[in-house]
Amino acid sequence: MKFNSIYLLTNKPKVYFSCGSKFWNKLEGDSKQKSYLITHPMWYFSFSSLPHFWKMKKMLKSKNIDLILFNNSKEEHLFAKIFGFKSYHINQNLNVNEHIFKPLRLEKKFDCVYTAQAKPFKRIHLAEKIKSLFIITFCGGEHRNPNGSYNIGMYEPKVNHAKCNETRIDSEKVNLILNQSRCGLALSAKEGAMLAFVEYLLAGIPVVTTKSKGGRDHYINKSFVKIVKADPNEVKKGVDELIQRDISPEFIREKTLELIYIERKKFFNVIQKITQFEQSFVDFSNRMWGNNNSINQFIYFEKKDDYQIIK
Repeated sequence: MKFNSIYLLTNKPKVYFSCGSKFWNKLEGDSKQKSYLITHPMWYFSFSSLPHFWKMKKMLKSKNIDLILFNNSKEEHLFAKIFGFKSYHINQNLNVNEHIFKPLRLEKKFDCVYTAQAKPFKRIHLAEKIKSLFIITFCGGEHRNPNGSYNIGMYEPKVNHAKCNETRIDSEKVNLILNQSRCGLALSAKEGAMLAFVEYLLAGIPVVTTKSKGGRDHYINKSFVKIVKADPNEVKKGVDELIQRDISPEFIREKTLELIYIERKKFFNVIQKITQFEQSFVDFSNRMWGNNNSINQFIYFEKKDDYQIIK
C-alpha cells in the first residue's frame, strides 16, 4: 500500500481508503448518495490528533463523505468514539505485503536490523550495544555525506559503527536486508502501528521491542517477540536471547499471517456493512491483497514527486 495514494474500493456507494490524512481535498462526494472515507491514522490517536481530524471531518461532511477511522489499538478506538468519530479497532498492519516480505533463507550478515528514519522518536541510540547492526533509514540533508548518501552516524554518533542504506531503497531490497539479519528492532515509545514491525515478522525474523503506544503490540507473540526495557543493555540481552533460540522463520510468518487474516476479515465486514455487496471475503481479499500489486488497481489519487494523477 502506498501512503501517497487514495484508493477507491467501490463506486456505489463510493468508499475511499487511505493511510493517514493527506490529499483528502482531492476527494469527490455524491450529493445524492453518501460516500465514505476509511482511514488508518498514521500516528497514535490522542488529544493532539483532534483539531486536525475534526477539521478534516467537517470538510468531508461538506462533500457528503462520512469519515471512518480504523484505529490501531483498542485504546485509540475508544478515545475516538468518545470524541464523536466513527471508529473500529482494525490495525493498519493488515496492509503489509506478504508477497514481498517473506523468508529467503539467505546467509546472515547482521545480528540486528532496525527500520528507522533519523528522528528522535525512533530512539536509535538504544541500539548502541548491537555491534552487528544494519539501519534501514532516511536521513535529512544535514545527516548526509558530501555526495548526498545517508550517514546514520552523523545523526546518532552512538551507532556510528552501524551500516545503513545510502539512498532510498525499495521493498524488495528491504526484504533482502531483513533476511540477512537475525533479529529486528522496534524501539520507539510512541508512533503508529509501525509497519516495519510486521515486515520483520513476515520475513521470518524475531523482534526485540520496547513497550509502546500506537498499536504495534497487537502483533506481539511472545514466542518470537521479546519486550525489553528502554535501555541499551536490555536491548542487547533481548537480541542475544532471541538469536540463541534460533526460531523457525516459517513459524514466525505463519503465526503473524493468522493475525493479519483476522484483521482483513474485520476490514471486509465493515465494507460489506456499508455497501451491502454480496462478494465473498475470499474474493475481496484476493482483489485487495492477493498478489504483489493487487491493491494498486484501486488507486484513485496518487502523488508523485513531479506529478499527480486522479482517476
